Amino acid sequence: MKCAIMQPHFLPWSGYFNLLSKVDKFVFLDDSQYSKNSWHNRNYIIVNKRKYLINIPVLKSELRTNIKDILVDQSKGWKSKFSKTVSQSYSNHQHYEDLNELINYILSLKTKKLSEYNIKIIKFISRRLNIKTQFLCSSDLNVSQMRTHKLINILNELNANEYVSPIGAKDYLTGDKFENLTNIRLSLNEFNGKEYNQFKQKEFIKNLSIIDVIANLGWKNSELYIRNLLGKI
Repeated sequence: MKCAIMQPHFLPWSGYFNLLSKVDKFVFLDDSQYSKNSWHNRNYIIVNKRKYLINIPVLKSELRTNIKDILVDQSKGWKSKFSKTVSQSYSNHQHYEDLNELINYILSLKTKKLSEYNIKIIKFISRRLNIKTQFLCSSDLNVSQMRTHKLINILNELNANEYVSPIGAKDYLTGDKFENLTNIRLSLNEFNGKEYNQFKQKEFIKNLSIIDVIANLGWKNSELYIRNLLGKI
């Protein structure tokens, strides 16, 4: 059984969903420490032909607060700003109606916690991309310890025999001697998304939120894209 473990990001890039599509179980590491100005509450889209950060504003918290305990700052009216920014930037794109489905879903969400927003959004997008992965939260597993030892304990709890990790975590896992600590197989996943036609862009901007992919390709081709099958259409 293949398993991946990652923190819940805000409207992640395509590589996040590529990883999801390759595992049987995916664990949101929601009881790890929140990082300010990270993918936890922001991501990039294109506005006026340039990279632009969109975000969910959060309330100030103590340094070691876990992601699951971070609260959204509802006083900022972020949903209205988010909807206006994304809609104005992508309304003329070929598959805006598909993107608008996602926007409306986000606007319908009612929760106070950042992690719940992120997780619900990721699950919604995964369903539309026909990703059948089973989702869990690390906070529900009551697994102790830190860093790689925690990952291994989660994998053992789920009876996983293969851990699929983003290649960016290779040095982290090697430094902690992952393969010496467990018999669970380690696989490194690298996603190099091909360039696709970005509306009225002369130069391709890579590593954007999945928002840009959906607006330009639509749900059907976005599914092929995150599975590296787009060139086979």
